[in-house]
Amino acid sequence: MYKFAIIGVGGIGKTHLKAILNDKRCTVSALCSRTVSKCHDLKKEFSLPDDITITDDWKSLLERDDIDVAAIALPPALHREVTIAFLENGKHVILEKPMALTLEEEDEMLEAEKRSGKRLGLIFQNRYYTAVQKAKKMLDEGIFGKILSVDVTSHWFRGANYHNLYWRGTWESEGGGTLTAQGIHQVDMLLWLMGGQAQNINAIMRNMRHTNCEAEDMGFAFITFPSALASFSVSLNDMNEYQGFRIQCEKASITLPEWSVHVSKPQPNGYPERDEAEEKKLQEIYDSIPPLEKEGHDGAFSRFIDALEEGRKPEVDGLDGRRATEFVDAFYLSAATEKAVSFPLDKDSPVYTKEGLVKTMPKYFRKTVSTEAQSGSMSLGSAAEKKEI
Repeated sequence: MYKFAIIGVGGIGKTHLKAILNDKRCTVSALCSRTVSKCHDLKKEFSLPDDITITDDWKSLLERDDIDVAAIALPPALHREVTIAFLENGKHVILEKPMALTLEEEDEMLEAEKRSGKRLGLIFQNRYYTAVQKAKKMLDEGIFGKILSVDVTSHWFRGANYHNLYWRGTWESEGGGTLTAQGIHQVDMLLWLMGGQAQNINAIMRNMRHTNCEAEDMGFAFITFPSALASFSVSLNDMNEYQGFRIQCEKASITLPEWSVHVSKPQPNGYPERDEAEEKKLQEIYDSIPPLEKEGHDGAFSRFIDALEEGRKPEVDGLDGRRATEFVDAFYLSAATEKAVSFPLDKDSPVYTKEGLVKTMPKYFRKTVSTEAQSGSMSLGSAAEKKEI
């Protein structure tokens, strides 16, 4: 039985709790929040045991023998310190995105993982949906042929008051805007589907409507991979909240996370004619692949526990988290300098450190409103079928 401490019990922390309780191999030993009333509310809502620890001091949990794993759902500015502390005290860590504010912090976290011998996993739950996993398997097996291009849409909606929460809305506290907070899900998906980091990126960004936020609320980029091209559009202003992938391959075009497959063949004049027979073959292969038993956060936690049981690294590890941050930082650097940026980013990059990132990035607006808490439900995006938590 793997015993968890949940550090941070806001909307995402509650999602972590649900996923942990949905795995029979897991139990919860402690809940931690700066607002302990939230812990008591979750204890009551989920009928947790009376002896569960509730605290506002995560450091008091570091040496506890009844904690094997820390699930961290804190603001990004706290990820480095808390993650390193739990790793160095012999706990595994599963960490909400983004991994940290900067590449410098993430490199320190990776070193701490190496020293500790424990496992660091990242939660990019959008990988864990049936359509996505089936398509990834078919792509890896070359069934669609080589990927030629990918068009990524990462569109979300948040009101201008979204950034009123105390830790949102500044480069120093959040590390970015909508690309960091929301678009990083699609960043991870793009890099995972393509099998690694890009060669270069050319980006633009603006803040069109979110006046209590220093960072961007929209951006566009063109990316070059070794054998393919990609476009990436991110927004916090789309009331339809559409997130999706259009992938052009040699033998078919597909869409995700809402699955579709299309095959065309040329007529004598070069214009397309639908190839229904080939579409049927591909659909049959797709249908033959078993669905996931658990999806979303449930799937992410379950696969992490699988890795711990089998003594291997998690499917989504710290290197994946760092790779996503590197993409985001290169996007920001390109947009800020109005120049193409090549990968990898080294330690001399102006965005490698927090100080460099804050100094280099434009500040579209000044954050003037800061609140301790906000009411309302939370949406997880189209991959989760816009279910509310």
